[in-house]
Amino acid sequence: MGYKLDKKKPLPEALRKVAHAEVAAAQAALQELPAEEAVHEVRKHCKKLRALLRLVRNDTDSLYRYENAHYRTLANALSGSRDAISMRDIFLKIAPAGEFDEVRDFLDRRADQHADPDAIAEAGEMLQQGGARIDDWPVDKLAWKHARRGYRDYYQRARKAMDQAFAEESAATFHDFRKRVKDHWYHTRLLEKKYKQLAPRRKPLTALSRALGDWRDLHLLCSLLAPRSGEFSGELIPLLDLANHRMGVLRREIDALAGELFTGKKPTL
Repeated sequence: MGYKLDKKKPLPEALRKVAHAEVAAAQAALQELPAEEAVHEVRKHCKKLRALLRLVRNDTDSLYRYENAHYRTLANALSGSRDAISMRDIFLKIAPAGEFDEVRDFLDRRADQHADPDAIAEAGEMLQQGGARIDDWPVDKLAWKHARRGYRDYYQRARKAMDQAFAEESAATFHDFRKRVKDHWYHTRLLEKKYKQLAPRRKPLTALSRALGDWRDLHLLCSLLAPRSGEFSGELIPLLDLANHRMGVLRREIDALAGELFTGKKPTL
């Protein structure tokens, strides 16, 4: 069915349907995929479940706090070397094949940490527990107006995170901005079938989220490698120059996309 709320159904039924689909997809990933891919997919579905809950957070605070903590704990148990993998992957995006071999080997070793089988088993149990509760979620009094309000609220949160990121220029604030952009992107996906005017926001939000993620990963990569200048036989300065150039390109893309997406005080639904 995809990650979207069924516009023909009452909101409580539509919410539960999406939640069941995300839990089922995460369970299938654990059963069918190699460990590293499974971890990535399960973490992604946990993010989508948490975004779904945030859409109606203002009207279901107790539900949100309990279930959000559940899926956050589940995802964190599987996080392992997530930053190490992200830095390895962003290096592969910018480094020409056959160059920077010493750095490549260093990053591969850091990222080569297999998921804990016990953590994977625990994740399966937590998914089963969370899925069993969905039909009892206290959402029966919700209507589509509550989803509209949640959409506007998280748009405002994204705007505030943007202002803080541009003011402070730190990896932490850009990471927070990306999280709020992803919430807004997920909410747009959930509601675009019901509210057609949201559809044009989807692609630029995807691009902005990706650019913010790459910018942060490059920032972390540079912070990791810069103090190790004596370890890589002259590879480091050319690589850092390459990374900084790419960060500049990404920053201009982020400025343009954010200006396009978050100029108004609130979206019209």
